Amino acid sequence: MTQPVVARAIADATSRSTAAEVSIRILSGTAEQNFARNIFDEVWPSAEGTQITANLLQAMAHNGTYVSGVFIGDEVVAAAFAFPGVDNAGHLHLHSHMAAVKEKYRNRNIGSALKWHQRAWALEHGYETITWTFDPLVRRNAKLNLIKLGVRVFEYFPDFYGDLPDALNAGDPTDRVIARWELLTNQVLAAASNQNLEQSGSGIAVALEKIDGKPVQHEISLNSSQVLCYLPSDIIEVRSQEPALALEWRLALRNQLQPRLNAGWHISGFTSDGAYIVSNNKREKVR
Repeated sequence: MTQPVVARAIADATSRSTAAEVSIRILSGTAEQNFARNIFDEVWPSAEGTQITANLLQAMAHNGTYVSGVFIGDEVVAAAFAFPGVDNAGHLHLHSHMAAVKEKYRNRNIGSALKWHQRAWALEHGYETITWTFDPLVRRNAKLNLIKLGVRVFEYFPDFYGDLPDALNAGDPTDRVIARWELLTNQVLAAASNQNLEQSGSGIAVALEKIDGKPVQHEISLNSSQVLCYLPSDIIEVRSQEPALALEWRLALRNQLQPRLNAGWHISGFTSDGAYIVSNNKREKVR
């Protein structure tokens, strides 16, 4: 990667961490790796913890894995780790497996700052793409990924992780989509310069609608160019209060997204009122 590109990415990341009033750095040694492990265990609480131990993180970091911590003063408030991966076409990318922010520090753009730091590190180490999984029903994650970062989504996997015992996922199928962050596309460069990527859904047919808090599906041809799929306002709250309704949402969104993504569609955007824009057209190539 050329030095000007890396320098620009580092500047973009620094501006995000400054705005969030945090410092972000790579964690080194088992004592610091334990900071990350503690964050993961706190955000995904379970009887056995996340089983991401400090010695595992140390071994991975020693062999080219990204492990970082976000600091406010001396307190570690967020952490992330990512490892090298190879896609089906044999292309190398960085896969971001875990990124977590302590609950009391959310809604401060810390998660976004962490991702921009990860982008700068990736470009510095020769990667042009970062991938990660996320629950497509979680609206705040969709907004972060599609609007603040400029990712695109091309793959849907039902029950990707199987049963997870942590408090956030227990009892719900772990359907996931793959965020693909192609770091040098115009879309991502626009996000890096703080351009607003929110889109209007005006004139686009609605495939999945929210009526009185419930999912309502509409049959729309796979030959159409775009559809909207709306999300519940807070699926985590729905899951805790009405698990049957949460499952209804899960299956409805799966029914709308999986066949389309399998047929070559992709999630190209997110509207200001909480809907995926799912498009039947070619993605932008990395420059």
